[in-house]
Amino acid sequence: MLNNNLKIPALLPQVLTVDVMTLDNQLIDQSEVRTLLFRLRDRNYLHYLIIKFLVCTGLSLPELIHLKIADFNSERNLFKLKNGGRLRRRKIFIEPNLALELYRYSSEFSPSDYLFPGRYGKLRTRTIQKILKNASNLIAKEIHIPFLRDVIALDLFKKGFPVWEIQEFLGHRSTRSTRQRILLHIPVEERTNPRLFNRNKNQAA
Repeated sequence: MLNNNLKIPALLPQVLTVDVMTLDNQLIDQSEVRTLLFRLRDRNYLHYLIIKFLVCTGLSLPELIHLKIADFNSERNLFKLKNGGRLRRRKIFIEPNLALELYRYSSEFSPSDYLFPGRYGKLRTRTIQKILKNASNLIAKEIHIPFLRDVIALDLFKKGFPVWEIQEFLGHRSTRSTRQRILLHIPVEERTNPRLFNRNKNQAA
């Protein structure tokens, strides 16, 4: 539920991250998340890691394809995103357990440049689209990058994060874009509430 009590702000973490283990809303529930990741891990570990990374970061397709090992600061669990197409350049933090999985993956598979390399360098767009399609088939729900970004926006908003922080995390050019994505999934009767986006205004991660 949204935080309606402005006098008692939610206790938010100091750093905004998306935890796959608490992701749960009307777009995708926790049982679907767990089923998706469990089945993927059992079939193809790299595909599992790519999907989990997308679920936790909401990266765009260009950002994912161009992401390099050098963009990751392991001491701070921080990624520098520089190739987002229409999205802003930014820094995002990832949840410590995901950072640990990425460290173990890089130690075992030793990618030399790109975090998720393809056969001849960076991954192809077609390859990512195929991975997303296979993931969709596992839970009978269409999984694509705009959908995952909406999942993250809605989840963070309902947890009490202010719109400007969600905007920065997702790389939107303005808070208007972020609000529009959130409004798509807010009940009609709440959309006209003038306090809808003020509920989290004074809360900061």
